[in-house]
Amino acid sequence: MGNLLDKIFRRHRHHPGRDYPYSFDDMGALMYGKGSWNSNYSMKLSTVYRCVSCISDSVAQLPLEVFTVDSKGFKTKQRGHPMFGILNAKPNARMTRFVFMQRMVESILLEGNGYAYIHRDNGMVRQLIYIPSNYVTIVYPPTLDRPVEYIISGEGWSQRVQASDMIHLVNHTSDGVTGISTLEYARETLRLSRSAERHASNFFDSGCGIGGILKSSTKLTDEQAKKAKEAWNNAFVRNGGESNGVAVLGADMDYQPVTVNARDAQLLETRAFNVIDICRFFGVSPVKAFDLSKSSYSTVEATNIGFLTETLSPLLEKIELEFETKLFKEGEKVDVRFDVSQLLRADKQSLANYYRTMSNIGAITINEIRREIDLPAVEDGDTNFIQGNLQTIKNAINARPNGGGESGKLKV
Repeated sequence: MGNLLDKIFRRHRHHPGRDYPYSFDDMGALMYGKGSWNSNYSMKLSTVYRCVSCISDSVAQLPLEVFTVDSKGFKTKQRGHPMFGILNAKPNARMTRFVFMQRMVESILLEGNGYAYIHRDNGMVRQLIYIPSNYVTIVYPPTLDRPVEYIISGEGWSQRVQASDMIHLVNHTSDGVTGISTLEYARETLRLSRSAERHASNFFDSGCGIGGILKSSTKLTDEQAKKAKEAWNNAFVRNGGESNGVAVLGADMDYQPVTVNARDAQLLETRAFNVIDICRFFGVSPVKAFDLSKSSYSTVEATNIGFLTETLSPLLEKIELEFETKLFKEGEKVDVRFDVSQLLRADKQSLANYYRTMSNIGAITINEIRREIDLPAVEDGDTNFIQGNLQTIKNAINARPNGGGESGKLKV
């Protein structure tokens, strides 16, 4: 596998005025992605663009924590672990954590699969290199008890990669291996939405419905009919002249409109419905797609909670399990978790209530809270506190205060 990176980052002769050492040539899209026509075409729809960016940006902004797990299940953060820097700073030489996770999630949603090659050196993970899905072929084994393999291919070369060396995140899947794009499920809705957008564009470009039949009471020659049509187009068709112009008809000519107007075609209603329907496929509330027609402050707050629990949580779980399985040594008891508290930073009231509750039950210390809100530590801030009026169940049964003697025991 050592020569795979050489194939991806192929050195070339230095060109005048070019200061970077690598040439991508035919493999130029390997790091940045060509994308399929279907996904690029769909991303031109504003609702699809917003849904995809909303999900991918939300995941990309979340830091990843690495925990070790002891025999009793207690977890300890390990920010000094070698994988912490790769997962939170620079997964590879060309991408930050944010860009890497953004591209992976976009690939999952738009292509159905997200791939990253695991570059190891002496058994240690050095880089996670994003691979566009159209450069990867899944090789199924002859029996179901064996893992799949992958072929990464470019122009004139290909290389087989073991499953243990490839991060593979799938969207919805029918066989547990190959993911299916959300766009595939939403094909009919996207086609209708695209048609509505195209019709709206044509509606305005054509002078808001100026179309119909020019009738003449006398017979026109082919040349006269051609000139009449050209004069009309020059007056009303944007490509041929200024829209909303003035047409001059002869004494024996009349205009009969035949274009269905926007209201009769339910154009506005169709476009509004398509926003909601596309949001359903991506699991994003219309409020997050900036459809505020039925929103209020209470619905916005509920939307943010629902977005985290219903949309992001399943996706985050997929990523966490894949990273735990592929990036750490066999037998190493670790747990990878996204820090979702970052999503609550804008909601100061909810964040304050969370920290207050955790501090009152002794779950976190003052310095741990200060670290999360980017404040320096204070002296004696590493001590856990609990409320003084709490007592153990045993003491409550015996009707005695904490630390009391036998005299406080309840007599029966």
